[in-house]
Formats: sequence, structure tokens, C-alpha cells
Amino acid sequence: MVNDLQPRGKVARKFADDINTDYIIPASLLQESWDKQFFADHAFEYYDPSFRAACRANGESVIVAGYNFGCGSSREQAVYAIKYNNVVAVVAQSFPDIFYRNALNNGLLPIQVSDTGKIDSGDELVIDLDARLLKNLTKGTESSILATDSAIEQMKRGGFLGHARERLRQKLKTSVQ
Repeated sequence: MVNDLQPRGKVARKFADDINTDYIIPASLLQESWDKQFFADHAFEYYDPSFRAACRANGESVIVAGYNFGCGSSREQAVYAIKYNNVVAVVAQSFPDIFYRNALNNGLLPIQVSDTGKIDSGDELVIDLDARLLKNLTKGTESSILATDSAIEQMKRGGFLGHARERLRQKLKTSVQ
């Protein structure tokens, strides 16, 4: 990471439109474990078996897609399957509300831009949350991040869980003083 407000990563995979949660983590595995790493170990198992190795080869990875990434059921395990494969962000042209919220809550950056067509596997991306820009260092281009002020703030805090951790730290700090 550049810093907390500018995560970066190499594009490990680029997907088309309508990648559903069954592709990400099959429903048959949902009752197998509570361990988040279990879901990462089975990410895209049938759809793209090389996904895990491609993402884990990078210190920090980004995946890119077209429209409607994460459609289908509302399983939170789909976010774990992606995030715990060294993925810091999913860049797509659109997300269904439930996947977007699950990603945001769990600290996986759901970065929406108007066009992902010129981003390729291997490109180095920087996400500048303050400037609301996705920077493609490989190609020297920038795209505006489409997000509400609230979503940007939550991304900066590491999602809902990051926000909750920070509040707990503050309360513990105050009670010790």
C-alpha cells in the first residue's frame, strides 16, 4: 500500500459482466466452514481455477470486471473468498447493492468507475480515495471513482469492521486514562 488512502495493486484478473456469487464461491461450500481462509482457498474453484494462484502471486492484487460484479445471492463468503487472496479492491462498472455493502463492510474496496475496458491484467493501479481517482500507473490514465461521501469515508476507515475496531480502540484508550 502507498498509504491507507491510496491502496495499490496489480490487476491479477479481469472478468466480463455478470460475475455471480456462485462463480466466486459455490453454494455447496457455504456450510463447510466458518474460516474465511477456507473460502479463499475455494475462490472461483470451478469458474477460474487459476484465480487463487494469480492473486497470491502479487503482494496486493486488484480484480477488474464489467457490469454487475457479485450478482446472485447475498453470501458474505464471496467477499472473504476474494479478499483473503491478497485482493485489496474490485474495480467494476457496477455492483449489486448487497455485494457492494458486504465488500464495503468487510474492508474489500468496491471501486466503481464508468469504464473498465482499457484496464488490463498486469496493470498497476492506485486508488486515491481523497481525490476519488483510480490511477492506472501502467498506462498513465485516470478514472473518477463513483461513490457517495459516506462510502468513501467507510473505505478510508477499512470498512465497517475497521470503523468498529477504531471506535473500540478509542474507548479502551479513554478508559485506561
